[in-house]
Amino acid sequence: MINSIKGSTAVNQNEALKEKQSSKKAEVNEKDNEAVVLELRKPSEKSAGYSKPVKKKLDTNEINRLWEQSQRSYEALRKLVENLISKQGKKLGDLLEGKDVLLIDEETRAEAANAISEDGEWGVKAVSERIIAFAKSVSENDKTKIGELKDAIKKGFKEAEKAFGGKLPDISQKTYDAVMKQLDEWEKE
Repeated sequence: MINSIKGSTAVNQNEALKEKQSSKKAEVNEKDNEAVVLELRKPSEKSAGYSKPVKKKLDTNEINRLWEQSQRSYEALRKLVENLISKQGKKLGDLLEGKDVLLIDEETRAEAANAISEDGEWGVKAVSERIIAFAKSVSENDKTKIGELKDAIKKGFKEAEKAFGGKLPDISQKTYDAVMKQLDEWEKE
């Protein structure tokens, strides 16, 4: 077996082409047992040392699905609030600045209560499951990244606290607790 051939790039490219052709001829000749095969490449040896791990491809379809699901839920909630505001002839800016007050009718109150109920689209269970599914997807199900995921989620909730004036509603705190519990359970699996 020839282990190496020194020469120019053109020669090496030529040898690669010859090797492909030789391989095809060898297959034909082996059947007839008429020729000897000469391999012109180094035998492959597996290294006993460290090799770079193969990185999995990020599941962008799953991330996109979760994002779209989140956007649909957000839009439904936003429309609910917009309808409530428009029915009363109010302006969002005035409401946000405290210049006006929004009255909530029973139908809207029931829809909102249903949305944040235990089985609702914005309930603790549904939201925490969406957060966990997204976290697993972006981390490629790598448990070694749980610390990073927890830090990112903590940061997100802190940002939300700032947006809400320093304190989140109870449902948000329950969602945070449920997310952290699910991350802990995943880590123990």
